Amino acid sequence: MFVALELIAFSLNMFFEPNKVAAGGATGIAILLYEGWSIPTSLSVFIINIIMLIFSYFHLDKMTTVKLIFGSFMLPVLLFLTPVYNIIPGNRLIAIIVGSIIFGIGVAILYTLDMSSGGTTVPPMIIHKNFGIDKYISLFVIDGIVCFGNIILTGYLSFFLALMSVAISSAAIKLVTIVEDKYADD
Repeated sequence: MFVALELIAFSLNMFFEPNKVAAGGATGIAILLYEGWSIPTSLSVFIINIIMLIFSYFHLDKMTTVKLIFGSFMLPVLLFLTPVYNIIPGNRLIAIIVGSIIFGIGVAILYTLDMSSGGTTVPPMIIHKNFGIDKYISLFVIDGIVCFGNIILTGYLSFFLALMSVAISSAAIKLVTIVEDKYADD
């Protein structure tokens, strides 16, 4: 689980935040809050995760909530500890593609463990439990809504890069899930 959280923190601080692309989720909201009001992303993610833990407590089983606690607290710590650095300067498109794949793999690993980094990955777990909708689909919808904040705070290019990122991350999550399901049955 720790590796998955490291992948998520790495992708956010090396690809998304330096390129001012809020590609959905609690971390996307945190990037928008940073761009608009200079609120540190680790603090925003921490607060959002606390709220989502409360939802988890009331809507998911207790073991899942216990599992969420670790990710909900560790991701903001890792975001705080990982420096923000543009690892692919001068090419936002490639940076967002690479970051999206890394992010999607991290989230997929958490999902296969029935865990989460907290934030807006919790609602898809609740929706899946109650309605049977694949987690990656509801995560795609939620993230798409968050992406609209880019238009106001970081511009239309960031908005389109964020939408592309959500699609790539969702595809990576689905691909890892398919591979995991195939090999778990063997």
